Amino acid sequence: MTNVVRSVCAVGDVSDINCWSGIPYHFWQSAKKIGFATEPWRLDLTRITWQRIVWNVCQKAIGRGGGFQYSNWFLNLAEAQMPRDLFSSGIISFNQHFPRATSVARAGGTLNHYIDAPFAALSSGRGLDLLLPKRIVERACAQERENYSASQRIITMARWAAEAVVAECAVPAEKVHVILPGANLDLPPDWEFLTPLGRAGIDRDFILGFVGKDWKRKGLPIIIQIRDELALRGWKAKVLAAGNAPSELANRAGVEFVGFIDKRSDPAAFLRFLSACDVGCLFSEREALGISPLEFLRAGVPVAAYAHEGPADTIPPDAGFRFELEDTPTAIADRLAAHLEDEPAQAAFRNSARLWSPLVTWDRCVAEMIELWEAGKITNAVCPWLGLNTNKYAK
Repeated sequence: MTNVVRSVCAVGDVSDINCWSGIPYHFWQSAKKIGFATEPWRLDLTRITWQRIVWNVCQKAIGRGGGFQYSNWFLNLAEAQMPRDLFSSGIISFNQHFPRATSVARAGGTLNHYIDAPFAALSSGRGLDLLLPKRIVERACAQERENYSASQRIITMARWAAEAVVAECAVPAEKVHVILPGANLDLPPDWEFLTPLGRAGIDRDFILGFVGKDWKRKGLPIIIQIRDELALRGWKAKVLAAGNAPSELANRAGVEFVGFIDKRSDPAAFLRFLSACDVGCLFSEREALGISPLEFLRAGVPVAAYAHEGPADTIPPDAGFRFELEDTPTAIADRLAAHLEDEPAQAAFRNSARLWSPLVTWDRCVAEMIELWEAGKITNAVCPWLGLNTNKYAK
């Protein structure tokens, strides 16, 4: 590696683990350890509060709403907070719009992007439902195209997002790359994979695990329907959900909420929760990436999801159940019931999940990024959708 100073940027304080679900923080920690990118951008959003309020009031008065983060007003205020030497560094930004390419060019820096999805796709309802006024969307899309045009590389976390960057943001395909992110979860040095005792579904409950604050969008109602279908077939099954129960599900049979687990201050408790599950589930119809399958795999637990958008890249066929959006809870339960009848298949899935554990880390992500910077390409990148045998890291 060269001695170029590289920095990590996000809308927020990268050195704060709470910034954007901890993703920039964990990336920066691994990059700093290896010496690849050492400087965090520390944007204090609390200093841009009254301006956001004024913006929203004015937008509401003219029958529009939101979009302050994509305005020149916000970007001017955000960039004004930052030390000038950061703009002259080699920047890896987790945001599509911040910093602006023109500001970086004036300082003599270089810009790279590492994103879960392009704004152009989010604003049209793919990855997430991002609803904003047409005028705001048009301006933000123009700024995004300008930034990508000047960026050295645009790296996405999933294939669908890379395709969208090329198709919708007028970016040459050779500038776009895909690198799987890591799980925001570190294993202790003495970690040993845990296996629930007894036969799932017969001696004990078959545990369908769920993590996610946005419980409706991430498919918790579907997971509950799957559990109910398994119970109708005579299987013992339970949904185990991290977080506090919403009122409509607080007394739902077959569902246990374990309360909020702060994986930052009590990672051991989060690992115990993950390890108690037989399958980690994510059934969102819209998902830019979805970190929770990587967290389950990091703990050595198989996963299940709609293989659509982001999760299409995070569900290994040798350690996960890949479903189509058209698959009903009944059809999904049929496949899981067949799995419960096959003990060797269950053991093979769990063993493969454990092999995936060292592959779904931020250290691996940064190593692939270094290879991209130095060689211009990544040889045999970790690709969960292709299975373990294709990975040069598999042991």
